[in-house]
Amino acid sequence: MHLYLYGIVTAFEAAKYIKEAERLINYQTLSATRFWFYSITIFIITISLKLKIGFTGSVIIQSLLNLLTILFFHRSLKLIFPKFSLFPLIIIAITLAFLPYSSWNVFLYTESVFYSSILFLTSAIIRHNYTKKKSIVFLIIFTLVVTILSRPLGILFIPAVLFYFYVSLEKKARLIMIPAGIIGLGVLLYATNIVFTTTTDATITLSAKEGCVVCGVLPATNVKLNLLTAGSPLQQLYYYVSHNFSHFITLGFARLNAFFFMTRPYYSARHNIFLLAFIIPLYILSGISFVIKKESRYKPVFYFMVVSIITFAIVIMLQCDDYHNRFILGLFPFLLILSGKTTIWLVSKKN
Repeated sequence: MHLYLYGIVTAFEAAKYIKEAERLINYQTLSATRFWFYSITIFIITISLKLKIGFTGSVIIQSLLNLLTILFFHRSLKLIFPKFSLFPLIIIAITLAFLPYSSWNVFLYTESVFYSSILFLTSAIIRHNYTKKKSIVFLIIFTLVVTILSRPLGILFIPAVLFYFYVSLEKKARLIMIPAGIIGLGVLLYATNIVFTTTTDATITLSAKEGCVVCGVLPATNVKLNLLTAGSPLQQLYYYVSHNFSHFITLGFARLNAFFFMTRPYYSARHNIFLLAFIIPLYILSGISFVIKKESRYKPVFYFMVVSIITFAIVIMLQCDDYHNRFILGLFPFLLILSGKTTIWLVSKKN
């Protein structure tokens, strides 16, 4: 269906990754260090071109990865919903049926692999939480690395993974989180610095300077800001927030509105209504899940999802939202899990 609607999309953002893949085929290195944080998609395209199976092969590989992670995710969901075997199937069905989420499989962008890696990481977290097998710790680390190498946004799961381990470990074992936290912070700082110092057409404060709610969509008027032009990207970002706080708050909440509700002025009214009709019930059910009683075994997974959502929301406030809602879509499965838990609670209260 997606192939019928869109074909294989190789233009726009995909062109960058195709170009990098061609460099690898010609025994050259990636043109900039930041492309390592998109490297999984680049490697897939490289393998497809090297094997002469073309971009169709890339889509097939992406789809197979998605299928494998969906199956793993389904098995893991059974641990969260042990007495309600239908719920994992419903969550998988909604995930696949929601076109804004599933359609990225035919795009040679990074989203297909990124969304698959998020499902893989979440599945590993769930399985570790419910089985307590030490070997799965290495799977969590591996899937986190894959998520980071799928797209720079993958670094935003580092705080959630660290917090998951913190609440999962016994008090005596929590000291191990100190070096883990230092390493995680180091990766966050390194990746942020690399991405914004090697990108030629953007800086970390460009979206603030332009007043963008949605990345690349310029407002009618610009506000003159007090910005720092020297120093590291994070120094520049801190200076912007601390010296233009009212601007940051106003713009930040406008970005959160775009991030969570997904509507866009350039979408049709019908499209916006569809998105709201779909997402608002999920938010209502997910919101209720914060206040209902949760079984102790489920709490670490709940904290992982919540910290992930909060981290993404903070970063959106500091930067801008994606033109096609790609940022919130990565968290879409979390909303389905939270909503599923609330639905079970509501049904049990009724009975």
